[in-house]
Amino acid sequence: MASLGPDQHVEATIESTEQSEGITLYVISISVGTVKWTVKKRYNAFAELHDKLVSNHGLARDLLPPKKIIGNKDPAFIEKRRIDLQLYLQTILNFMHRALPRELAEFLDFHIYELTHLLQSMARHFFHEADKLLADGEPVILTPLQLHAISFRLKNPLPTNVASEQETDFSHVADFVSQIKHLVIKGSNECLRTSNIIENSLSYTLNTFKSLETLSVKNASISQIGHLGAVRRTTRELKVDDSDMKQIHEILLCDSIYKETVEGSDPYKWLQLTSVDFSCNSITKIDDSITLAPKVERLDLSRNKLTSVENLTKLPNLVSLSLANNLFTSLENMHTKLGNVVELDLSQNNLTSLEGLNKLYSLATLNVSTNNICEISEVSHVSRLPCLEILIITGNPVATVLDYRTKVLELFGQRASEICLDNERPTQRELDTVAVLQAIRASREGRLPTLSITNPMPTTTTTLSFIPPDVATAASESSVTK
Repeated sequence: MASLGPDQHVEATIESTEQSEGITLYVISISVGTVKWTVKKRYNAFAELHDKLVSNHGLARDLLPPKKIIGNKDPAFIEKRRIDLQLYLQTILNFMHRALPRELAEFLDFHIYELTHLLQSMARHFFHEADKLLADGEPVILTPLQLHAISFRLKNPLPTNVASEQETDFSHVADFVSQIKHLVIKGSNECLRTSNIIENSLSYTLNTFKSLETLSVKNASISQIGHLGAVRRTTRELKVDDSDMKQIHEILLCDSIYKETVEGSDPYKWLQLTSVDFSCNSITKIDDSITLAPKVERLDLSRNKLTSVENLTKLPNLVSLSLANNLFTSLENMHTKLGNVVELDLSQNNLTSLEGLNKLYSLATLNVSTNNICEISEVSHVSRLPCLEILIITGNPVATVLDYRTKVLELFGQRASEICLDNERPTQRELDTVAVLQAIRASREGRLPTLSITNPMPTTTTTLSFIPPDVATAASESSVTK
């Protein structure tokens, strides 16, 4: 990674030019060690830089090629100026390499790609904005390159050939990150801007983050993170999405050598963690490292490659679980695998039956939309769950059945008015139809019909009285339900 040092050679060449809206841009190629990037500048930018270097750093005024008004579009002139500007850059870099001034560093984008000047830019920003950023309480977004620079600086002193001042002192960075409560690590697998730097290939540690409460890792490589022990004791919310994660232990045990959990291994436990979001990854199994977060209440494993559920009974506080958009085709005895889950999202899988959910007595919300459920009778497996109030079944073939809402609601008996089906409460008209369907069912089964259904509207307490239909009407309604 690029870092200026006494023995680090800096090269800058202008190998080509470009035309943009009638303006000639000079393409500068910079290399520091193995890191390379390009910068495009017009002549006026060189002139502005030169004025600053003359005024602030004693650079000779006649070093810059003179400005030309007439004939500056001539190809021969542009080529000569390219050569002269290249010589100018190489001269000032040789002259100022021992203490690269800020003006020249920012002109050549050192503050974006080179570690030392990147840290100085961060220090300057935090020197002026840290109090406001911390007071706002908004998540702080840092890239793997920035975190790599911080980790690098903790291991190495400031190079003697780099100019420093009070507002660029590294202590401003270290102090700020130690107070961050909400951190987002935003990575990338693409080259950074015009450089050959791939941020997700850079390693970094989190041992300077002493106050972290929420950690979000987005599109970043989990394998490059070290020293998670520094944040285990404070983190309440953990989110990892669009990463290269295939197993849960890659994050919960990412700094463990053997990647194996040990019963009662407190040093590796996330004792404050209550919310975990591992959506949009490639997880194929819920391994037992999930037990290192024993206080988790909300777990999102949507958009992965799961086909089964394991180890979740070891999370006694788990109340909300999302398994949406995975590879589930069947469910078996889920009450033995989930514990007392209140909210369950199984949407966008390939389920054909709900039978495996029939003993989840604590379930209040169930989303099975966009599966392959074809029969209304499948709803009967969950219709007797005493706490179920919200059922989302839209997007299944069963939702195309004529009057499927009333037929589904009818399976809930006297609780039909309490059910929010597909995000809609039943209307009074639907409840009237449900009452008739229930009477017909009771008649077929030789039971006495239910006399009333409570109106779902909270502002009234009126009931629907049941009037037994005549034989002809009953026969007609019965044929419709069939």
